[in-house]
Amino acid sequence: MKKIFQFLKQLTIPEHLTEQDGIAYWQEKVLLNILLVTVVIGMFCYIPSCALSIAEGIWIIALVDTLIYISLIYLFFKKKLSYKLRATSIPVISYILGIVLILVLGPFGAGSVWLFCFPVITGVLLGYKTAFKALIINALTLTGLGFLIHFNSLDFLIVLNISPWYLASENPLEKWIVVSLNFMLLNILATLSVTTILDGLQKSMASLSDSEKKYKRIFENIQDIYFETSLDGTILEVSPSVEKISQYLREELKGHSILDLYEDINQRDMTIKHLIAKGFVKDHEIRLIDKDGKAHYCSINSRLLKNREGTAEKIIGVLRDISHQKIMEKEKTELEERLNRSSKMEAIGLLAGGVAHDLNNILSGIITYPELLAMDLEENDPMKKSLDIIQSSGNRAAQIVQDLLTLARRGVITKDLLNLNDLVINFLETPEYKKILSFHPNIIVEKHMDALTPYVKGSAVHLQKTLMNLISNAAEAQLDAPLNEGTICIKTENRHLEKPVKGYDKVEPGTYIVLSVKDHGTGIDPEDLQRIFEPFFTKKVMGRSGTGLGMAVVWGAVQDHKGYIDIISHPDIGTTFELYFPVSSDQPMAEVQPFSMDACKGNGEKILIIDDIKEQRQIAAHTLEKLGYKAYTISSGEEAVEYLKDNSVDLLILDMIMEPGINGLETYRQILEFKPGQKAIIASGFSKTIQVKQTLELGAGHYLNKPYTVEKLGLAVKKELEKR
Repeated sequence: MKKIFQFLKQLTIPEHLTEQDGIAYWQEKVLLNILLVTVVIGMFCYIPSCALSIAEGIWIIALVDTLIYISLIYLFFKKKLSYKLRATSIPVISYILGIVLILVLGPFGAGSVWLFCFPVITGVLLGYKTAFKALIINALTLTGLGFLIHFNSLDFLIVLNISPWYLASENPLEKWIVVSLNFMLLNILATLSVTTILDGLQKSMASLSDSEKKYKRIFENIQDIYFETSLDGTILEVSPSVEKISQYLREELKGHSILDLYEDINQRDMTIKHLIAKGFVKDHEIRLIDKDGKAHYCSINSRLLKNREGTAEKIIGVLRDISHQKIMEKEKTELEERLNRSSKMEAIGLLAGGVAHDLNNILSGIITYPELLAMDLEENDPMKKSLDIIQSSGNRAAQIVQDLLTLARRGVITKDLLNLNDLVINFLETPEYKKILSFHPNIIVEKHMDALTPYVKGSAVHLQKTLMNLISNAAEAQLDAPLNEGTICIKTENRHLEKPVKGYDKVEPGTYIVLSVKDHGTGIDPEDLQRIFEPFFTKKVMGRSGTGLGMAVVWGAVQDHKGYIDIISHPDIGTTFELYFPVSSDQPMAEVQPFSMDACKGNGEKILIIDDIKEQRQIAAHTLEKLGYKAYTISSGEEAVEYLKDNSVDLLILDMIMEPGINGLETYRQILEFKPGQKAIIASGFSKTIQVKQTLELGAGHYLNKPYTVEKLGLAVKKELEKR
């Protein structure tokens, strides 16, 4: 019996529709059920009805029943016919049967039942509008039959051997009216109820279908990951976006536990505990592992979904991959740290620059006067040795001031084309290098000059000082190394970067020569790494490590050479400093032979010294007079402008910063207005600033850094005077 029902059920399944097609699917299924029932059960009605009609000689009834039954069988098995044709045929058959049976058997037969079913079936199969039309047809049919009864117009049935049923009734018209009114009332109520339910159901299903399509589009296109899991974490549903983030296919994840994707078991347990305790988690950060083993930072929002009884049945939620956001936050933090470091160093540099300027003015006398006095003494004079000591001390002090200027990023006064390989090799022959090794006899220095394009634009003095400080640091880091076990590796190499490299600095793409100094010492603590370039921050042995400005000088020199610094350090393994300098494409030039002192002598040319510091004016004037020039001094720019309106000189020696009053740039600009082509050189305690560059662009021929020696001043003056 079960197999029979399954077979009959299979016959009523629409061939080309599914439940996803909504009301159309169910209308087709109802139609097939009606046809099946009428074909199977209708057989039991058809046979006795047909036999009775033949026995009574009413052949027309037998013929109609036969044609209708054959039509039903045809409609059931011809499913390829259009739905509208088959659906319309059922109400029409119901109507024809109703009319025939009422005419033949009257209200006591099955005709009324078939007419009653006519609009109801129409509403089910064709909708409420067609059902309304069927009701009108029924009303007109009953009215028409009433007229036929009233006017005795059914006598034509006698010819067909059918006796009109109403002839045997008393008051047939009145009774027909009452029966018809009650019939129509019930017919309307039944049809209205069925069609209203079906219409509402159709609208609800259409709305549900639209909603389902909308949410399906959202589900399939959402960038975040929507998921549903059982209470034990088994994945029941997950959006397609999971494939892009996790590298897993949806089918691979369904049926597996989401808990297996957690990178940290403790984090997984905390998430579950929080979810159970509160019923939800919001903006909770976790780390999940994708198919390739890569970890992703994710933000999760999920909650327990409860049934009508209030019992939790599953977990739903949304995952968002925030790995990119985390990277951006990290980069922002690193950028802020770099900006803070730069701002701090700039602030310290401003202070150092001001101090260096004042010290340079003071040191001018200490350096220059001993040299001038020594020029008047015999070679074996005892005083000459004392003067040399004074000058030597002044030179050492000047070197410290140069460190301050480097820290202020105002110390790189030259941009010569340098061979970095040669510079390193030459430094390893200097007394400064040998002094470092004298404090660390157990250190072995290895050098690997691998750079094939070793040329950079910069200052040899500052780059050698940078190298000296790095070597000194590397040696200090290996103080505890056993004899002959401390090693410093100095290396140069070329690197071409296609993408930025994130290190201590962010190294931009480009072609570089990298100078690296590597040690095998104690390493640098992470907290110290942020302060390593601050002035006077040191953990080295005091008394051996110079001024405390060593690493600050390294930072300033690298910045002035438009380079970058990277530091690779591990505790008890060692530290590597890598300095990236842009490679220069310029070709090296032949070395220029230095002038002799005799070449500095003048021939009585007039030179005007403009400086607001009295001692500076005296030093410069005394030096120039020793060299055979006529020197005049003025203390301000305004005085110089007025003086030159009535006097002429061959050369100006111009200080850049003069307070109060106009500076060197403005002084020179005003002088050129009435003395175009006036020769001048600049002498300043600062290195090249924007004002210095602008003054040089106006026509000043040379820049001289204070404190200067007799030879440097003499050469600068001689060179400028010889210009055409």
